[in-house]
Amino acid sequence: MRSINLANLETAFWIARLGSFTAAAERLYTTQPAISARMRELEAALGVKLFMRVGRGVEMTLEGRKFLQDAEPIFQQLETLAASVSSGYTASGMVRIGAGNISMSWFPAMIRELQRTMPELTYDVEIDLAGKTLQKLEASKLDVAIVAGPITAEKLSATRLGYDRMVWVASPQFLEQNWNGSLREFLRATPIWCVQRESFYWLDAMRVIVDSGGNPRHFHGISNMAAARQIVLGSGGIGCLSSTMIRDDLDSGSLIPIPELEQGGWVEFSVACVAEARSSHIISQIMDAAQAASTLARTPGEVSRGQGYGSP
Repeated sequence: MRSINLANLETAFWIARLGSFTAAAERLYTTQPAISARMRELEAALGVKLFMRVGRGVEMTLEGRKFLQDAEPIFQQLETLAASVSSGYTASGMVRIGAGNISMSWFPAMIRELQRTMPELTYDVEIDLAGKTLQKLEASKLDVAIVAGPITAEKLSATRLGYDRMVWVASPQFLEQNWNGSLREFLRATPIWCVQRESFYWLDAMRVIVDSGGNPRHFHGISNMAAARQIVLGSGGIGCLSSTMIRDDLDSGSLIPIPELEQGGWVEFSVACVAEARSSHIISQIMDAAQAASTLARTPGEVSRGQGYGSP
């Protein structure tokens, strides 16, 4: 008989207690396919079938009942051990967080709360594009990721933080010097800045520009949206920027929307971890803090939760 994985053993107990793979997945903060994979692995190690599907639930086989009955003391000892450790537990160590520039507008509030509740933690924060950040998360090179765009990997568990709108803006000085009343003529000669082609919204953003008469030869990609903001503030062209990031610029008039140009779409943001890490006290606290600190709109089209700025 092969060795038995303790995570698979715990999964079998929760399936037996809750009566379905789906309920066990919710309890263990993972997906139903992941639960099924664990049971296939455990049954292969044991050489017997533990569960039979009955309607939408499952029933234990005779061998399953015998195995779990014999293994019950082991499971109880594990729960007792976990409880004794957690009761005197102090969160400490370094947490690796991946994030984008947009989340930096409310990231300090998240960190302040974490420093209050878990003062012994330290953080290693990487700022990068969402795709690269998720790759590092899946490879266990990060513990938590705060990213834009859809999260579809079964290996990851995510919590929605809200929505942000991308807006096409320029400095008043740039518009005054280059706008002649025709959007098509304006775009034909204008430098255009957007987060690089690897970002999931590059194609949609560039479609808007091309449909409005923009010249693809004037498209510029940049990996850092904060740097793109500085370029646009300095009259280096127009940019597709986060409304959350440039809220103060819009309120003060330092940046203004491009006249007649279709504004960008809404982007969903999430905080994510590897599914199997979701039960960690530290990871759970960090994800909860991210959700509480986020100033993003709760739904597309809603006024954002920042200071006095509505969606453009």
